[in-house]
Amino acid sequence: MMRKATLVLLVLLTLTGVVFAQTPIKIGGLFVMSGGFAAVLNYQLPAVQMVIDDVNKAGGINGHPVQLVLKDDQGDPSIVPQKMNELKAEGVSLILGPFLDTCGPAAAQWAAANKIPVIQASSMSTKVSVDNFTKYSFTSGPAAWAEAKAIAQAAFADKVKSVYYIGPEGGVPTDIYNFFWYEMKKLDPTVVDLGASRTSQAETDFSSIISAALSKKPDLIVETHAGPTWVAFAQQAARFNLFDKTKVSGLYILGPDNTEPFGKDYPMNVKAVLWSPFYSTDAKMAAFTKAFYDKTKLYTCDITMTWELAALGAVAALKAAPSLKADDIVTALETTKFDSPIGQVYFRAFDHQAIFPLYFGQSAYSKDWPIAIATNLTRYGESIFPSQKELEAYKAGTIK
Repeated sequence: MMRKATLVLLVLLTLTGVVFAQTPIKIGGLFVMSGGFAAVLNYQLPAVQMVIDDVNKAGGINGHPVQLVLKDDQGDPSIVPQKMNELKAEGVSLILGPFLDTCGPAAAQWAAANKIPVIQASSMSTKVSVDNFTKYSFTSGPAAWAEAKAIAQAAFADKVKSVYYIGPEGGVPTDIYNFFWYEMKKLDPTVVDLGASRTSQAETDFSSIISAALSKKPDLIVETHAGPTWVAFAQQAARFNLFDKTKVSGLYILGPDNTEPFGKDYPMNVKAVLWSPFYSTDAKMAAFTKAFYDKTKLYTCDITMTWELAALGAVAALKAAPSLKADDIVTALETTKFDSPIGQVYFRAFDHQAIFPLYFGQSAYSKDWPIAIATNLTRYGESIFPSQKELEAYKAGTIK
């Protein structure tokens, strides 16, 4: 054990040029490192490692180097507890992850049972933030309710009168559908629900679904697929001229992880919620975009930012906490504000939701970037997130 600790310190010394006389503070990282979603790892892990490298170059935390301990949950909720147990056995003080929303409830339940803080790096469904809320679980991704509210407000601004929904089964897609209609009916009760098509997470053939949707002649299609399934949907939808016939709104679809496969052929008239505008001229965001691109040759996307915020929040809390006891770290997470590429961020004490700006924009091209970006951005603050009163009403069953 002593030899292993010494080796860790020597490695950190080599990487940072800083001499550490203390044992490492360990942060666990629960990533999808194999399987169908492993392709996004390159957008996530480097952001976390950059935060830890910066901390160690600056002398660590109270003289202790920070060490990232990685585990692969394969995107499988059934093995999440096993991998978290392995991280616990390695002595981590805090865990970042998981990434997939389907793994969220298992992670939250484990955190409560084992009293180890977890910062989940995903969009958060009410299955986690309400149904499985625990003092030991936080989220650095936006609540699905907030994303749905932004989509509804944009639809109202566009004078949309009819909507069709397409999306996979799952906690976040279900929340997007339910809360979109909850918010939409508050804004305009006359908007018509033309129906919905739900698929598996791994669906690849959308031709019949696209035909069915277009036959309804909707003003707007709300689409909640992401990653490879969104790319497949968009490519097939283009052959039906769907983007010329109606508007499309969603989430996770205006980041480079989804636009880059199209090159200069990404469809116009696509609108989405986003929170990592890599094309921003803001100095902090521009610096982060450059640093990330220099390291990875990739532009930052929304999932990059959720992991960046998780890592920054973890480090800020570990610095602020008087000890490495779990409850001290939780209190620090609930009370510490920290800077990020997109501004100051903090976790709300009543729901452990990270509060940061959300944007809503439309796909476009610029001479300054080789891939599609979002333009006509609307910026939202904390008011776009569900309030404590709304979450209590949802938990009581008065909001569905």
